[in-house]
Amino acid sequence: MNSISRKFLSSFIMFFAVFYLVCGSLLELQVEAKDDPYTELAKATTTYNGVNYSYEYNALFYYLNYEDLRNAYGTDANKLIEHWVVFGKKEGRVANRLIGDNLEYVVPTGDEDVVVIPKTKHDNGGMTYGQEVMARSIAKQIAAGITEAGGDKVKEVEKVAYAAGVVKAYCDLGTYTTEGQIYRTAYGVFIGGEYSCAGATRALGLILDYMGITWVHKNINSWDNQWCQVIVDGKEGYGDAILAQAGYGKHPDEGGSSKNAVSYAKVRKKFDVKTQRKVQ
Repeated sequence: MNSISRKFLSSFIMFFAVFYLVCGSLLELQVEAKDDPYTELAKATTTYNGVNYSYEYNALFYYLNYEDLRNAYGTDANKLIEHWVVFGKKEGRVANRLIGDNLEYVVPTGDEDVVVIPKTKHDNGGMTYGQEVMARSIAKQIAAGITEAGGDKVKEVEKVAYAAGVVKAYCDLGTYTTEGQIYRTAYGVFIGGEYSCAGATRALGLILDYMGITWVHKNINSWDNQWCQVIVDGKEGYGDAILAQAGYGKHPDEGGSSKNAVSYAKVRKKFDVKTQRKVQ
């Protein structure tokens, strides 16, 4: 093979090598840019058997309105539109608007699905008015400090982890108990020197309220471990004051992975919030 042929062959191979790498990168970008399930549901098909039902059907609304459909089909857009056309219309189901109070959020789980998180009116565990005022005062100060110290530099999940660590520090200064009137309250954690996982969850929840982070009290009024289910950085997560950690996805007690948990110890250097227990 002469030198000209060798040069041509080398150039030809080089061209396809570069072409392969570029195309591979583009495909990788397309995969990474794929919509999260919530967005996909909002853009789901409104057509079934060639008929467009967009004037009376929205997959996201239909999904949100009916728990039985969520349990049966999840976010399968084809199954949802099929059910609407074949059964839903005849049953008088509503698919073009949200019905009732619909106090729910739909957020990605952090994996490949979505989760429905209810908006919740939180009880205070039985605090008196005076106790709640004092507990809220401390929670508000902690939240303000975390927000100011963290700013835009840290993720919401890290802020929740730090807040969980602060609550754990208060708990460590008190006594664990399941007796009396205050162990289930934020007042017991912050001031009364008595706590349980219920009280720690409510104390963390108060801080999250002032930080503007949505949360749900998991396993409330039960003897199971309790924690805050949260929406952080646009997806489902959890905050556990007893463990002083937070994370994306499900809590380890619900089958989530603890491998990528964000602990207070990992993030505390990012904040300069004082965690000393205030004397009332």
